[in-house]
Amino acid sequence: MKSRNFGLILAGGQGTRFWPFSTEQNPKQFLNIVGKGSLISQTYKRLKKIIEKENIFIIADNKYLKLIKDSIPEFKESNFIDEPAPRNTAPSLILSNIFLSRFDSNANVIIVPADHYISKEDIFKIQMKDALYYADNKYIITCGIKPEVPHTGYGYIKFDKYRALKSGETDFFDVNEFKEKPELKTAKKYIKYGNYYWNSGMFIYKLKHFKEFFKKYSDYYYEKYLELEKSFENRDRFCEIFEQIKAESIDYALMEKIEEIKMFEAKFIWSDVGSWSSVYELNKKDSNGNAIEVCNNVLIGTKKSLIFSKEKKPVAIIGLENIAVINTKDGLLVANINDLQKVKQVKKLLDKDK
Repeated sequence: MKSRNFGLILAGGQGTRFWPFSTEQNPKQFLNIVGKGSLISQTYKRLKKIIEKENIFIIADNKYLKLIKDSIPEFKESNFIDEPAPRNTAPSLILSNIFLSRFDSNANVIIVPADHYISKEDIFKIQMKDALYYADNKYIITCGIKPEVPHTGYGYIKFDKYRALKSGETDFFDVNEFKEKPELKTAKKYIKYGNYYWNSGMFIYKLKHFKEFFKKYSDYYYEKYLELEKSFENRDRFCEIFEQIKAESIDYALMEKIEEIKMFEAKFIWSDVGSWSSVYELNKKDSNGNAIEVCNNVLIGTKKSLIFSKEKKPVAIIGLENIAVINTKDGLLVANINDLQKVKQVKKLLDKDK
């Protein structure tokens, strides 16, 4: 390893909100939905501007290893962290921390999801480098996104906007608490207060500090950390322990409890590409406000709509507005753009009928 900085990409998501294009066998992070190339390949290239490629790791179920290598041909299998079972982000990060600490427990790490979209990457690079430097001060650093609307699908970070310390070009604020996904009424209050930002799911910290925080704030996960660490060379025993760990997000398992947190405000453009409505918002529109990802199409009197198809057959839309038509070999989705968050419910119902 050439440096004390690592990059870790979380790539185990199932992408259920992107049915019928995203499937369990080929989920969202491996698809070209917005931007150039798959979302995971964009994430990898973005990290390469900050971290040497030999220090960039990816954690996911082993069944996604081929998709990772197809998306990122230069990625080395030795940098793949095999997750024995989907147990949410707390166990995933414990596993990753144990794995990376074997190289250098004094290293700092950037944690990023594989399926987010970011532009203004020059600013991203500056802020992440500032955060890596600041992580030496024994903090978990998180990236907050200034909310544009009272979104109920994100967790929120409450921070002290009057207390900030600058490192490089970036201000780091004291975090008061993490808030779970609110009701609409509460989200509107958060927007009004001005010191509640969306939780981006990106974190920066020093590996040995991360372990110490579990010891201080989470007895259960610290005990599991030690068990996994002890059994690391015994794959069967390691998998057995991991598969029995309580599935929990890092927000609930640790971030809501600890005091050593700092937040910086993202000055770059960010989207978690959380639903088909995000694809509509992020893609270019024609003169009628339509976002089109299909070669063979006919649109008559159609406005402010998303048309997405990976099939050869022609798609014709007549006289509709604010509609989404998603056409793939695995299914056809037609919905009002304002209702696209409900796609996850559709997937659940389809799975139930199997």
